[in-house]
Amino acid sequence: MNGTKIIVILATIVLSFSCDKKNEKLPSHEIKFIKISNEVSLEVLDWGGNGAPILFLSGLGNSAHVFDDFAPKFTDKFHVYALTRRGFGASSQPKNGYDIKTLSQDIISVIDQLHLKKVILVGHSIAGEEMTKTGNDYPDRIEKIIYLDAAYDRTLLANQFTPMPEDPTPNATDSTSIQTMKKFWKELRGVSFPNEELQQIMTFSKEGKYLKDVTPVAIAGSIFKNVIKPEYSTIKCPSLAIYAKYDSVKVAFAFYEMLDSVNKNKANQFFPIWIEISTESSGRFLKESKNGIVKRIKGYHYIFISNSDETEKSMRDFLK
Repeated sequence: MNGTKIIVILATIVLSFSCDKKNEKLPSHEIKFIKISNEVSLEVLDWGGNGAPILFLSGLGNSAHVFDDFAPKFTDKFHVYALTRRGFGASSQPKNGYDIKTLSQDIISVIDQLHLKKVILVGHSIAGEEMTKTGNDYPDRIEKIIYLDAAYDRTLLANQFTPMPEDPTPNATDSTSIQTMKKFWKELRGVSFPNEELQQIMTFSKEGKYLKDVTPVAIAGSIFKNVIKPEYSTIKCPSLAIYAKYDSVKVAFAFYEMLDSVNKNKANQFFPIWIEISTESSGRFLKESKNGIVKRIKGYHYIFISNSDETEKSMRDFLK
């Protein structure tokens, strides 16, 4: 057999393996509702799996379904769950309980009712607030923590006065169907959300037109109003902070090209402030964390979607 033929055969084997892995069917989830109180039930997705339990926590504005294409990848080594916080998706929308302490207690209540002794917490964006608080208050229940562009001091954002650009809103064409809204959200956030996530966070008419968001703006505002300065020094467990590396204003604000001139100017002025906050936050995390590791990946805020393979590898290396 000549060398050229060997190379072709090897290439075919590698290509077949790659395609099989890419097209590998991931396990579907079971949906559970955990009753926290008479007023509050929280949605939990359970993909099953063998090994230590992982609990995924979504960012502000999302439900657990935002992890539909990412979380089940870990069922080969872990038992995988995801939680929709109160106020969002199919979880209850009580009037109160949007402070970080209560949201952290919700996590522990879910862990208790799933009969789990200790879990690995993996959270995106503002879930970092809840994970840090939980790691501080319940150190014996948390095995490890992974921050997905989440380990920030958000009080720095709350206390600065340079206005951020306003998020564009969908027009009549964008609102036509779930597919047009999927396209709009990809332009808005730089990534494509799972269809089920869009169905969980938005209300559509019988004809399929977008009507409104499931969660009132006031709930997200209440959570952000209650952000606290993170305390990493008292977290006992190992922790990994993966930061999205924004190398331009168009990556930091994926919707930059959708903005008018006024809001583009706001984005340009806010971008260096955000870089400063990000640098200060990651530096503080490294300085204060006893067992902390920082990883930077060039991508969008939804790093587990925009850079799924690299994020997965970083997590698996940390979880070995």
